[in-house]
Amino acid sequence: MPELSICMPSNRNLAQSRAAIDSAIAYCEARDAVLIVSDNSGDPEKRAHFHNRSPRLTWIDAGNASPFANMRLALDAATTPFVMPMGDDDEIHAVEGQPTFDLAGLPYDYMGVLPVSVVFAEKHGTMHSKAFALTDEDPGERMGQYIGGAKGNNSLYYSMFRRDVFSALLHDFVEHHPTKGMYCDWALLLALICYGKMAHDPGTVFRYNMGNWDSAEKIGDMYVDLYRNAGLPAEAIKFDSLLMYLDTFVFAMRQGSPVPPDQRQRLGRIVTNRLLGSFIQKVANAPEAYDGTVRHLATMALEEPDSFVEFQIAMMMVDRLQPGLKDRYVTFVRTLMAPAGTGA
Repeated sequence: MPELSICMPSNRNLAQSRAAIDSAIAYCEARDAVLIVSDNSGDPEKRAHFHNRSPRLTWIDAGNASPFANMRLALDAATTPFVMPMGDDDEIHAVEGQPTFDLAGLPYDYMGVLPVSVVFAEKHGTMHSKAFALTDEDPGERMGQYIGGAKGNNSLYYSMFRRDVFSALLHDFVEHHPTKGMYCDWALLLALICYGKMAHDPGTVFRYNMGNWDSAEKIGDMYVDLYRNAGLPAEAIKFDSLLMYLDTFVFAMRQGSPVPPDQRQRLGRIVTNRLLGSFIQKVANAPEAYDGTVRHLATMALEEPDSFVEFQIAMMMVDRLQPGLKDRYVTFVRTLMAPAGTGA
């Protein structure tokens, strides 16, 4: 029986998505996996082309679902123990001569498997590749290794994860996050890294299309669009590390986290030191970019020994980005951290 489902939300038309879908079908046939495409493109030619294309392919007509809701539809259709998200302008390939990774034998303290990630753009060709595992016992060390190895992009979000954990996390995000912004992929992956180790599969190559991010100008515009589309002002870029900290902290510490309760206080301290510390340093390096309240709160957080109090201070800081955002985060925290059955 297949162990892996590739879950692809697809908004592009046939011409723009064909290479991605064809590569995923070929990979599934080579690796005994299945492909689930949740299509909200509205392109009848695309649906007709892939009708009965392969027994490995499940096609979902997603109507006009939003991007993350479309991803959720694909995940909800998966029944395999592991899932792998995939974009419809990316490609995936099985390396000839390399054996299929034994997902069924993955130790319990591993959250998933990282492929070889090759970043490319039509303008530049292959830009760089990443190939590593995250096997340190300490979640902070795993986060640090990933951030250092990511080379400025989060392409390894497209990896193999335990379905029950990944699906529950994405549901919590889609249903409860204050902005539901697509910039949150970093926090989602960092939370998964907090949950457990990640192995490496040298026999799977994921080609991540960096075409929308292939110049400094495009990168700046894309970040502004990500925040604007999430309902945040353009200056959110100055608060990016604060937003990443808040989201990672909640996702890592949420009630549904597989991290044992007796380890969560230590995990909260690790996440705070690693990520909130980065924002405080950013404020210290460019104090003129932030108002007096943010500077004062950053100093308070720096002097506070309790990570949960620091988190509360961070929520006050995010209100300086957008009034009312703190209250939305409070609701988010209460919903995700409340014990099951107790409500918010």
